[in-house]
Amino acid sequence: SVEVDGDMKYSGASPDEVALVQGAQSVGVSFHSARRSTTAREVHVSGPGDAAWCFEVLHQIEFTSDRKRMSVLCRHQGQMYCITKGADNVMGALLQESLGATQEEQLRSFSSKGLRTLVVASKSLDSSSFSEWEKDWIMAQNSLEGRATRVAECGARIEQDLQFVGVTAVEDRLQDGVPDAIATIKAAGIRVWVLTGDKTETAVDIARSCKLFTEDMSLAYVTGAKSAEDTRQLLSDAKQSLEVKNVEGLVLDGQTVKYVLEDPVAASTLFQLGIRSQACVCCRLSPAQKRKLIEVVRQHSPSAITLAIGDGANDVPMILGAHLGIGIRGKEGSQAVQASDIAIS
Repeated sequence: SVEVDGDMKYSGASPDEVALVQGAQSVGVSFHSARRSTTAREVHVSGPGDAAWCFEVLHQIEFTSDRKRMSVLCRHQGQMYCITKGADNVMGALLQESLGATQEEQLRSFSSKGLRTLVVASKSLDSSSFSEWEKDWIMAQNSLEGRATRVAECGARIEQDLQFVGVTAVEDRLQDGVPDAIATIKAAGIRVWVLTGDKTETAVDIARSCKLFTEDMSLAYVTGAKSAEDTRQLLSDAKQSLEVKNVEGLVLDGQTVKYVLEDPVAASTLFQLGIRSQACVCCRLSPAQKRKLIEVVRQHSPSAITLAIGDGANDVPMILGAHLGIGIRGKEGSQAVQASDIAIS
């Protein structure tokens, strides 16, 4: 953070986190500084009013595409806390009580407006259980074999029985000219698939705002599959909709794609649906699923030329899997650019 003319200006590796800090500042709670002490990182916060707070961040459990959440273990006035934020489909299982109807409705409302949502939860920790967990955490971080697995398992052990705090929503604003660019690409006969980690409602709303899906376009949803058999039925229903009901857009989610990728026949059906539809949006995907979908296209249409474009680390496998990878240098870091064939700044 930097103070300019009395106001705090923030920057960070994640634009979403910067937006959350700025949102907190707008309601009177300001992040001022972070200093490294001998045992922890001290975070200084002020507000509301004249209140001042100091939190010691002892450990941070990083976000990964598999975990879809991150946590900080911190101490404030002698009390230990675990504070976690993550995707609602992951956080629900970590709460002491399931999300209520009000919270579910808030999430649906925010998502339908194209906002990226997070669920925030926390719990207090007693010193003995924290000390025992901390020993295992340090051992996991220092392990030479299976480090990633051990770190993930140890992190998940502390992220249990959380109390719901609230829901955040951040606008993923389109740059000027995006709708016109998408329309031009589609007019050139290039098929566009959006592969994203966003919720279904959020991704569909963004697809409409950038004119990938038009307002009058009918959509076939292949989402919410519970089994391979369920997936085959959803694909069959979507195929019939595309053939008979003049449906033009296709929407899938990560759970359904998981079953599709395990079944060669289902993967072939998905490819056919993608070719017949005008546009396809795949939501809640992991980075590995993004790449495997590109491999499905390359396998079923060897003459097709695939191009992947992205701006974040989650897009790297997709960029590497396509014939041509384009990385955009923006606020999401430089990993996509480093992995790309062509970079755009």
